Amino acid sequence: MVTSFYVKAKAKELLNIATTDSAEDTELDTLGAIADKHIDNILKQHDERIPLIAGNVTNELVGAASYYVAYIFRGKRGDADASKFWKAAFDTVIAGIIEDLSIEGVWYDVQRFNDR
Repeated sequence: MVTSFYVKAKAKELLNIATTDSAEDTELDTLGAIADKHIDNILKQHDERIPLIAGNVTNELVGAASYYVAYIFRGKRGDADASKFWKAAFDTVIAGIIEDLSIEGVWYDVQRFNDR
């Protein structure tokens, strides 16, 4: 079960694409699905130690999904420097979430994975 963190408007803002410009929407939505799956796979490794109910966690994950979309989008267009920048931003946010919210020895009922 993949949780959706991707928000197209946020990704467009990072990529300096006007919200009214729909030329890239299909590609952005495809990359957003990839970002959601990637984040979900990362969090599955830590699901018993990270309570994801808090709103601030969700907001940070929305940002991370947007960074991941920007990373792939810029990379596909040959903009290596921008791609590296967004990948580093993604890695920093994910590492921060895991470090800040992981509590060793405490188990949580993480509802998004109850249907595994």
